[in-house]
Amino acid sequence: MLTGGIMDTKFQKKHESDMTKKEKRALEREKLASMNGKEKAEYILAYYKLHIAAIFGCILLVAGIAMWIDGFQNETMLYVAVINGRELDAGVMEEFREFREDGERRHLYVLDNSAVSSSQSGSDELDYASQMKIATMVGANTADVFICPESMYQEYSREKNFLSSMEGLLGQEFISSHKEVFEKDAVRVEHSEMLERYGYQGTEPAYLIVFQYSGHQEVAADFIRFLLSDVDG
Repeated sequence: MLTGGIMDTKFQKKHESDMTKKEKRALEREKLASMNGKEKAEYILAYYKLHIAAIFGCILLVAGIAMWIDGFQNETMLYVAVINGRELDAGVMEEFREFREDGERRHLYVLDNSAVSSSQSGSDELDYASQMKIATMVGANTADVFICPESMYQEYSREKNFLSSMEGLLGQEFISSHKEVFEKDAVRVEHSEMLERYGYQGTEPAYLIVFQYSGHQEVAADFIRFLLSDVDG
């Protein structure tokens, strides 16, 4: 029994450091047997807290490693950056997945609408953070597709062999049926009913461009067909 904070057991006179493992286990059982429920909980938490923390740490580490490995098995099928499109809902990419009938869960369709042009405040220039964001996406060959203002499109269009040809992507027949919205290396999408359905509110010309470095040219072509699927030729 507990008396004045001192445990009265048959092991009391023997120092724990001198005990065998069997005796230590017996002592622990005797201590716990003499305690009520609350005392047991407090004792176990105090005595084994390092062990419990280590177990939880191991669980979190294993889970983190599993998620890290799982992430390497994902494949980005299309990365679309929309300039001045923060109101656009990412659900548009899930509908595009359905449009392609892609049921592979490891295939990712990414919408990045974090870059904002300060043209919304009367200037044609991007804010500094957006400039760095766009430079990184293009410099690292991350973005496959941009939906951007005319000034940005013109800047990239002046670069030789930088943007994919629309005719090369989609063929002359498709372009002829939508010729009012096509340039040689871009397509106007500000009136896309599909984008509007998911919250796009742009009123200025918006040009969809595909970078030649992209390894997802066919997927980008499907995305254009998807966005124009509600537009009559």
